[in-house]
Amino acid sequence: MTNILKNILTAGLASLAVLTAPKKAEAQGNVHGNVEYIQSQVSENSYPKLNMFYNLPGRVNGYTFAEFYKADKGYFGRTNLNRPITHGVGPRTTIVHDGAPFSQVGLGIGAVVPNMPRNVSASVGLLPVWLDNQGRIVRNKTEIQYFVNANLPLGFNINSFGNLNVADQEGPQWSYGEISAGRNIGPIRLSYNPALRNNGNAMPRLEHRAKVTLNFGGTR
Repeated sequence: MTNILKNILTAGLASLAVLTAPKKAEAQGNVHGNVEYIQSQVSENSYPKLNMFYNLPGRVNGYTFAEFYKADKGYFGRTNLNRPITHGVGPRTTIVHDGAPFSQVGLGIGAVVPNMPRNVSASVGLLPVWLDNQGRIVRNKTEIQYFVNANLPLGFNINSFGNLNVADQEGPQWSYGEISAGRNIGPIRLSYNPALRNNGNAMPRLEHRAKVTLNFGGTR
């Protein structure tokens, strides 16, 4: 129990660390997020999750999530920082929190996909440079990232994200992704939330899950 509390506290501090700067933005209502519980068809893969969306000085858009696993599995999270410069294109940084506040950092470029249909938005990223927590280059890792969101009639919404490592020694490897299809009912969202897990190649393996989300400071 002590280890679980320690992991949750550390993960919470890691998530809050990136939020200490935007106090002015928070006062203006530019910080929002949610708390989720994800129930998987594989019981041990069920966990709570914290998501935070915020703005940092210099027109940097930030997103941090932290997943808190059962028993001694610790936590995992990521922080994505984007700074659009022109036409939605600009530098992107991804910080990985794998049981520690800082495990790896990826550097690259992100872009908002233009000319999408009404009520649909999408973004992509290419991160060819990765460093570990000692500042050493992480070899055989170039990550392609995507996010797509569609608002549907009757208040329904579907979105998906995913990461693909195109530089793995064994060829392109799907890393992880999710699909979320659901509807907000007040501050609560109920979703079908399958995980897209690594299957030993570039094609993901589907794991069925359900998700309950409690939004605060706005919806996402």
